[in-house]
Amino acid sequence: MGRIEAILLAAGYSSRMGRLKPLLPIGGTTVIRRQADVLDGLTDRTIVVTGYRGDEVEAHLSGSRVTTVRNQAFAEGMFTSVKAGILALDQEVSAFLILPVDYPLVTRSLIEDLIEEFHRSGTPVLYPSFSMRKGHPPVISAACIPEILSYQGDAGLKGALTPFNSEAKYFSAEDETCIIDMDTPEDYKKVLALEAGLHQRLFTAAR
Repeated sequence: MGRIEAILLAAGYSSRMGRLKPLLPIGGTTVIRRQADVLDGLTDRTIVVTGYRGDEVEAHLSGSRVTTVRNQAFAEGMFTSVKAGILALDQEVSAFLILPVDYPLVTRSLIEDLIEEFHRSGTPVLYPSFSMRKGHPPVISAACIPEILSYQGDAGLKGALTPFNSEAKYFSAEDETCIIDMDTPEDYKKVLALEAGLHQRLFTAAR
């Protein structure tokens, strides 16, 4: 099946939120811990890219099974964190997925389905989608790495992956969690309400 690793992007200023997004409480844990727990055991390794207040985020993750990488250039934008995470990947990796801290509700079942579909499809890039909207996290073949690292445009990861658009595929997610992002305090309130509903649905289904 090949080695798959995950890159969690948690280096930004959280300026619109006004609070450090990775450490925001959610469902009895924090955003970054929730994401790390979702990925635990599904990928061969999880790399958390830190930057702004990196010491706090790294200390918070102490004892978890993640690898942390400090992006000293985080102030230059998210794409620098993407590159920092890619440079930290194992040399034997066959694919990787990228999940920004802005998407705290992505589920374990979605990650499982994405990895399975990626292996089955043979695509260089697999995006989750919901209601015709592209979501996170994309699963990306290691064959795309040289193109990403050499990209010099201003469109970030989206621009770097443009050469693969004709071969990219989409996976229809069962719910909207792959498109729910969190930039402002209002977004955070909505995320907490959605998380409570998601937890209730999972609890009811398990009974």
